[in-house]
Amino acid sequence: MSIEDVLKSLRQSLPEGDGFECHPFRIGSYNNAVSSHFQLTYPADTMAVLVLNSPRMFDISFRRWLVSKAEGGDHNDVAERVPNPIQEFIHSRLDAAKEALSYVSPFTSAVDVIHDYEMTPNRRPKILMCTCGHIAGAAYHYKPEQDLTEPPPQKMIGLSLHPRYGGNFAFRAVIILPDLPLPPDFKEPAPLKVLDTDTAVLKALDLFNNHWRDGRFRDAGEPEERYSKQQKDYFARPPAERWEVISDWFRPSS
Repeated sequence: MSIEDVLKSLRQSLPEGDGFECHPFRIGSYNNAVSSHFQLTYPADTMAVLVLNSPRMFDISFRRWLVSKAEGGDHNDVAERVPNPIQEFIHSRLDAAKEALSYVSPFTSAVDVIHDYEMTPNRRPKILMCTCGHIAGAAYHYKPEQDLTEPPPQKMIGLSLHPRYGGNFAFRAVIILPDLPLPPDFKEPAPLKVLDTDTAVLKALDLFNNHWRDGRFRDAGEPEERYSKQQKDYFARPPAERWEVISDWFRPSS
């Protein structure tokens, strides 16, 4: 089974038109970039695929899926049936992607998925998504210790920026195919930098570390596509208050 067939299947199940991107990378490349605490126990040449969502996922495919759950009711009815809508939506799409893989590969039962929110028993992330994004060439991960000439005045965590979406995206999962080794000549593309000066990097890191609630960091690098106002309002609210933001989706005229 070829790498191209697997990627084609995944990209048909998780198309860009629905707000998804799939980026392959080698497990060994990831393991070489992280400490032993975060390394994955797969052979180095194992194929993995990072899945992220773009701004359009919320307004197109997530909305379509959630409205289909309404069954004629309003947002309160849906809230009772779907208590964790984004998480359940992502799970449904990844489950469908795994099922579709069964038609092009003989190892569906061995496909592993690590979601962005999963933790180990000692409360460490199971996988470092920003590192995956950088390794796979999907989004550049700006780190103060690597991307600034001088260290910042305070300790800061890094920020991933996509070349088209800036910070208007989210890493969702990594799909691992233990029975599918990547060929020796496979090489991940280098991530594209959208910030090229210390001043721009420091400003973006400051917005992310100190003013993340207002979301201004997402527009670093002048992204081509941004979250809609409704989407920003939705994620800015506590989960229990989010349903009111999208109540218009469930009106007959929507």
